[in-house]
Amino acid sequence: MENTVSHALYILQEPVQYVCLLFMASLYAMKIYQLMKKPGPPEKAELKGDRYAGAVHSLANVLRPWGMESTRNHMYFYTEFVIFHIAVALTIGSTFLIPLTPWLMTPLVSKVIMVFMGLAFLIGLRRIYRRFTVPEIRIISSPDDYFAITLMTVFFGVGFVTMYLWIQGRPETGWMWIFFLMTTFFLLYVPFSKISHYVLYPFGRVMYGQIFGGRGVLNRNVRGN
Repeated sequence: MENTVSHALYILQEPVQYVCLLFMASLYAMKIYQLMKKPGPPEKAELKGDRYAGAVHSLANVLRPWGMESTRNHMYFYTEFVIFHIAVALTIGSTFLIPLTPWLMTPLVSKVIMVFMGLAFLIGLRRIYRRFTVPEIRIISSPDDYFAITLMTVFFGVGFVTMYLWIQGRPETGWMWIFFLMTTFFLLYVPFSKISHYVLYPFGRVMYGQIFGGRGVLNRNVRGN
C-alpha cells in the first residue's frame, strides 16, 4: 500500500516525529550517562557467590516467570505482560513503517498488529480496573500511573481503528491524525513518566543481582569474587 497523504500529515508523520524522537533520545542519553557514572553497590560482607553471575541471573528474570511467585501462581499475569509489551513494540514499529515503508504494511502484517493492539486495549482496561479496585495496588498508585495506563489504553484503541482503516486503503483519516498526534505526545512525555522504566530496568536488575548474587542468594552454587 502506498502512503499517499497530504503534506500536512506528512509533516506530522516524519519531520515532527524525528524532532520529538531526537528530544527523547537526548534525555535518555543523559539519563543513561548519569546512571553509568554511579558506582556499583558496595558489599562489606564476605562474598558467598558471584556478583556478575547474579547480575546476569537477575537480568534474565523477566524470561523466567516460574522464578517469581506472582507469575508462577498466576501465569495469566505473565501472559498479559508478554502480549502487552509485544503490542507496545508493534505499535511503535507501525509509527515508523506506515510513513517510511508502507509497502511492508501488508494486510496480513497490519492485521497481526491490529490483533495485538486490540488485546492490549482489553488488557489496559483490566489494568485500569485493578488499579481502582485492588487496595494493595491502589495504595501504591500515583497520578502518573493512572494517567500513563489510561493514555496507553486509549492509544491502543485508536491504533486498532487506525489500522483497520489502513487495511481498507484509507491512509489519511482523522484517526490517523489522532494516532500520530498521540505518538508525538508520547515522545515528549515518556522520558518524564514511569513508562521510562524500560530504561531504568536493566540498571535496577543489575544492582539487585550484584547484591544478592554476591551474597549467594540468587546463585547458591556459584562462588566467585
